[in-house]
Amino acid sequence: MGRRARLESNELAANQQLQTDKQLAVYQEEQKIQRKLLAEQKQEYRSFEFKNPYENLDNFYEDLTVNQDQANFQKQMFGQSQANTMQGLRGAAGSSGIAGLAQAMANSGQIASQQASISIGQQEQQNQMMSVKGEAANDMAFRGGEAMVQSAEMSRQSTLLGMEYGGMAGANAGVQSAYGNQMAGFGMQAGMLNAQGANSAGLWSAGIGAAGSVASDRNLKKDINKVGESPSGLNIYSFRYKDTKYGEGLFQGVMSDEVPQSAVGSKNGYDTVDYSMIDVEFKQI
Repeated sequence: MGRRARLESNELAANQQLQTDKQLAVYQEEQKIQRKLLAEQKQEYRSFEFKNPYENLDNFYEDLTVNQDQANFQKQMFGQSQANTMQGLRGAAGSSGIAGLAQAMANSGQIASQQASISIGQQEQQNQMMSVKGEAANDMAFRGGEAMVQSAEMSRQSTLLGMEYGGMAGANAGVQSAYGNQMAGFGMQAGMLNAQGANSAGLWSAGIGAAGSVASDRNLKKDINKVGESPSGLNIYSFRYKDTKYGEGLFQGVMSDEVPQSAVGSKNGYDTVDYSMIDVEFKQI
């Protein structure tokens, strides 16, 4: 792979990585927003107050009163009847029989009063029974309402838990997706680097001679240009290999005929240079 191709590949990988980083940042910001909204909704739902609709019910039977009108009316009617009877019998019985007749009527009046009292007592007993029934009905309704409130509270806790899991799952899904894209970008970069490494390995395999020397014979090179000197005074050149089996692209190094012979070797009939023995770096540029 040539220098320009590598640069383009690296630029493409870097651009892809930049895009995935931006996507991850967007997802993370959306995750933050969704978490805030979820927290607000959960707090609103959590603060909702469930109430027992049957609490403090009124017992409409506890204030029932005794209807004494009927009893009083009966007493009045009976008294009037006695008065009329006394008036009609006064002349017939004479003064001697009035006392006995009055006693008999008094006894009869007592019986009538007792009957009126019995009527009132029956009403009071019925009112008490109705009050007890009303209280029992209210108690049952209250207990049912308590059960409903407890059920609603359990439902709320379950819903809050579901909201939390759902919110976390949704937010994490977006982030995980972005991370997946990011890792894919890393994978693409790694693949390119591996390809470049394989190409470099091929280059070194073809160009390196015994003891790690690099093919540096002037006859193997073209487009030779001097680009500088090393601290020890060795000329540094840029060049290309005539045969791409030694490498493709522009390289930097020395010419084997200009370096100390102690650093020069041979491979396949061409000179090689052991760059570890000189102060010049062999590299692709």
